[in-house]
Amino acid sequence: MSEAIKLFIEDARAVSIEEAAKIIGLKFKRTGFEHPQPCPNCRGTDTFSFNTSKEKWNCRTGGIGGNDAIGMAAHCEDLDIKSREGFLEACSIVLARDIPTEGERESDEDRAARKKRLEERRLQNDADAAARADSQADFREKERTKARGIYQATMLLRADRLAASMVVEYLHRRGCDAPPGVWLRASAEQPYWHGQDERGSPAVLYTGVAMVAPFVGPDLLPIGCHITWIDLKQPPKFRPLLTDPATGEVLPTKKMRGSKKGGLIPIVGDPEAQRWVGGEGIENGAAFAAWEGYREDTFYFAAGDLGNLSGPADPSSRFAHPTLKKPDAKGVARPVMVAGPIPKRDQDADDAMWVADHVRELVLLSDGDSERVMTAAAMARARARHARPGRIIPVVWPRAGYDFSRMAVETGE
Repeated sequence: MSEAIKLFIEDARAVSIEEAAKIIGLKFKRTGFEHPQPCPNCRGTDTFSFNTSKEKWNCRTGGIGGNDAIGMAAHCEDLDIKSREGFLEACSIVLARDIPTEGERESDEDRAARKKRLEERRLQNDADAAARADSQADFREKERTKARGIYQATMLLRADRLAASMVVEYLHRRGCDAPPGVWLRASAEQPYWHGQDERGSPAVLYTGVAMVAPFVGPDLLPIGCHITWIDLKQPPKFRPLLTDPATGEVLPTKKMRGSKKGGLIPIVGDPEAQRWVGGEGIENGAAFAAWEGYREDTFYFAAGDLGNLSGPADPSSRFAHPTLKKPDAKGVARPVMVAGPIPKRDQDADDAMWVADHVRELVLLSDGDSERVMTAAAMARARARHARPGRIIPVVWPRAGYDFSRMAVETGE
């Protein structure tokens, strides 16, 4: 091996993963060290990643990885690193300069064939991604259609029907009178789908009275629905006890159909109001609304869950919980990491519930019976995400260990 080739290889081995990724044209996330993406060779969606801190790369589809830039370049460019010419071509790529004259290199025919393979895989991956997107869009639209059908088949709470009266009684027992208006509705015989029957078709585990509420987008049209099954004989939550027949696992008695992403659940009031009040659940929002006397200047809502209320956190804001710990793979107790108070950068508009631009006061209701530190971080993140010039965003907490619904029940207000 000539001295020029030795120096050429040594220079290539000194190139970092980050430098090589830039030369190859790989994608970088705005923050963090891990950069997942489609593999330039095997394609896929996020099957390939490189880490600029650990100096490692990995392709799950190809079942290959390493800790050097040369190997990463060889994989991304479909080069055989075990061959002399393939290895030197990979060195050439990471150095962005030609192989010395005396070095082996692939023929023009081999290079053209390799480039053609990569282009064909890129085109196929783009076609597969488009097909997946179309399929997912079709599925979402079908789910939204089902959710709209469920909601449209329900009755108003003021209707003099058994199901409506049971929902009214449920809300009363959860700490509030039935909110005036048309948003919350009742279903007399709402099926609870779970598992499959002997023919492999979806099975109905339970049918009963349910409270049904819409998830709406900024146009106030339903994009999904929230279903709460009711059993007035099952205090304190007054929801049926449902279990998986196969495992005995207790099943949730609240479900969401269609889309919730970016939507919110209207409880009572006019969304044109400049004051909005809401938190995670319907019952807490309704209890707080009842305590305030259903203010005419206020729109009361629910986000459905904490994630939809606050949106994702920026990875840089993660922090160790001050007291909670869990064992790692070696059994050593490590602090639980908490999603931080800073919203993720460049997130999509529908990564959390929408709030109208005209809102000047946004009162966020927290839950006092959830883990305090994690909830506080999420509420701070929600306040930061929804902040606008001229808008005030107070966060209201119930008594420790309570939510607003339970407080209302115990105080009789």
